Amino acid sequence: MAGKVLEKAYAVYPSVKMYKKGTDSETQEVKLKFDKELLFGDTIYPAILKSGDYSRTIIEGEEYIRVSCRRHSGYIKESDMQEQPVLEVNFIDVGQGDGCHIVTPDDKHFVVDAGGSNNMFRFLRWRFSLKDSNYIPPKITAVISHSDSDHYLGFQEVFTPHPELKQQLSFEKVYHNGIVEAAGTEMTSLGTKLSLKGEGYDYNTYITDLCDTPEDYEKRVDSLKGRRKGGIGDYITTLNMTSAPKQSLRRGSDPIYDDCGVKMEIMGPIAETINGKAAFPSFGSVGETKNGHSVIIKLTMGHMRILLGGDLNTKSEYYLIKKYSGVDIKAKQAEMKLKRTSESRKQELEKEIKDAIKTTNDALGVDIAKSCHHGSSDFSTEFLDVLNPIVTVVSSGDDEPYAHPRPDTLGTIGKHSRGERSLIFCTELARSGKEFVKIADIKNKDDEEAQERVVTVYGMINVRTDGEKAIIAQKLERYDGKKNWDIHELKWNAKKGEFEYIQGK
Repeated sequence: MAGKVLEKAYAVYPSVKMYKKGTDSETQEVKLKFDKELLFGDTIYPAILKSGDYSRTIIEGEEYIRVSCRRHSGYIKESDMQEQPVLEVNFIDVGQGDGCHIVTPDDKHFVVDAGGSNNMFRFLRWRFSLKDSNYIPPKITAVISHSDSDHYLGFQEVFTPHPELKQQLSFEKVYHNGIVEAAGTEMTSLGTKLSLKGEGYDYNTYITDLCDTPEDYEKRVDSLKGRRKGGIGDYITTLNMTSAPKQSLRRGSDPIYDDCGVKMEIMGPIAETINGKAAFPSFGSVGETKNGHSVIIKLTMGHMRILLGGDLNTKSEYYLIKKYSGVDIKAKQAEMKLKRTSESRKQELEKEIKDAIKTTNDALGVDIAKSCHHGSSDFSTEFLDVLNPIVTVVSSGDDEPYAHPRPDTLGTIGKHSRGERSLIFCTELARSGKEFVKIADIKNKDDEEAQERVVTVYGMINVRTDGEKAIIAQKLERYDGKKNWDIHELKWNAKKGEFEYIQGK
């Protein structure tokens, strides 16, 4: 860094303390006072003089440079800056639901699910200072993992133009899982229903005529116009609120991003080919089926692997293991329970199950996993063994009838995670205060930022990584004047070939 002046820099690992100037009341000497803690990778803009050098100053016998970051200005050491940007993954507190904001090192933005309320929009409005900024925000790529309202309905506010704001959001593309759900509770609301009982297929019912291209999507929407019962439904209504092209994702799709050492691969859903067409098996109810075929994204940078799996459930997890390993674990387990199964055969079956888990782990094993379905009890321990993360993030909210995350789910996640001290974060717990604050409780009733901060700041789980090291941070609701964040550090251990949690941080 020394000798090279950067117009834009990034905070070093794991965090940087930014100070402001103060005056000692007794000696009148200029002193440093803690102002803000910058997270690894936060963008820093140094003040540069006409001479081309940083604006430098000596305070308390040490040299600092003047900078601005995250709407604050202050002083940091030159060694607190690095030239290389990092990968940023923000798990937003959208209440009950999922919402993730991803920023790549070259400043490409992705929103994977947006919850069911306006929390994602409030976050984006805050993040891009839409109310008064002169900066035009970059185009966003939206990914909707599946058509559950607590994953997509928040996009209505995100897609809607807001004339009262100085800047507007715009969208490059909208990705979905190929199931364009219409109103209704029948399997046909998901697409064309195929009944294949007795025809040699693993499942009796499949859904086909998936909407893979923008043309497929428009054809599906046109076919639903004029329906008497429920019309096209909320999901299609939401998708139609943006003119961005709609395209499906499933295993075999190209990565939706592959640059700057970062890749976003599509690991699921997995379709079968029936009568020359792609089709998804029914896992039972409409809800189980659309949840089970959630878009699965594996995000990698260097050694770091992160998985976003929507609302996968037990049935779909066994299906995925079978597709990746070729082994039907449920069938193996059923055979083990038969009285006629010998002990030697049971040992063979146990080995086959373990081998299937290892094979699938090679594809889906990660370091950080977003807990599927908000910490629901509808999961398999075998799939937790497949993922085997060191960090799990649960996206859940208050005022819901499911009691997510479930106690047995949290306990089992810890049991099947990696390392002596695995980590579980929860957006609901990160924000121990109320999700919403009454206007009457805010001194300035027009202070939108105060309202936004309750969820968008205090409830968010922040992940930053350069592929060799990572932090997972949550905002402290109160601090002691020395830090703003509860930060947990991971570092790659080359000898062990895995990330390790740096305890005591």
